[in-house]
Amino acid sequence: MNSDHLRIDVLGVGEAFDPNFENSSVVVSAGDFRLLIDCGATAAGRLMAKFPDPDAIDAIYFTHMHPDHVFGLVPVMLNWRDDGRSKPLRILCSPQLRTHLEKLMELGFTGLGSAWPFTIIWHSIAETNTIGPFECRFARSDHSVQNHAILLRYADKGFAYSGDGNVTAETAALFTGADLVFQETYLIKHDPQHAAHCDLETVLKLASDMPGARFWLYHIKRNVRAEMAQMIRGNEQVRIAAPGEVIEIR
Repeated sequence: MNSDHLRIDVLGVGEAFDPNFENSSVVVSAGDFRLLIDCGATAAGRLMAKFPDPDAIDAIYFTHMHPDHVFGLVPVMLNWRDDGRSKPLRILCSPQLRTHLEKLMELGFTGLGSAWPFTIIWHSIAETNTIGPFECRFARSDHSVQNHAILLRYADKGFAYSGDGNVTAETAALFTGADLVFQETYLIKHDPQHAAHCDLETVLKLASDMPGARFWLYHIKRNVRAEMAQMIRGNEQVRIAAPGEVIEIR
């Protein structure tokens, strides 16, 4: 990989219960540094297949505490332990989320030893503006639990990942620093019963306000995926993210 490129490996794009697509997760790379964003219950296997080296991932960022975003953490860490990981693992999240993740790790490690055999280094989003080679910023979306979108900047290039939740003024402002935005788009139209999720109408409006950015959609409700794909067919700025694809921002 060219040292001035941002690379995104798409692992999963599915919503929580999608039987056909793994939970939403990507790996963002710059140089030799790899940051995993979210690791849900069904994403762990795809990560291990794509990056079998136990030292391949340098850090993980978690957007929020829902099973389809965090429940793959313990299986991944146990696999790394068994395969001999030696590199410290950096985990970046909100202070509230750290408390939940530590409980999850404690429960998941029950009966398997006294401690993880590799160092875990915690980073709070409130105190972090760089991780590895990336500049990073965060903004809270409108979701049922605290969710923070992330913007990664490297070599004058930007990638944003929304996590779940509807767009807020803060996340919209964050996205202005991105060349590519991965945006959770659960619905086609806004639904008050699902107000904590984003919809295609909102994304299309956001894209029209940001003509220089591309929007890749993920976490789509499984029974509207085909209709959504038809609605944006031929749109070069907005499309549905595909599992397994590799994107380079040059």
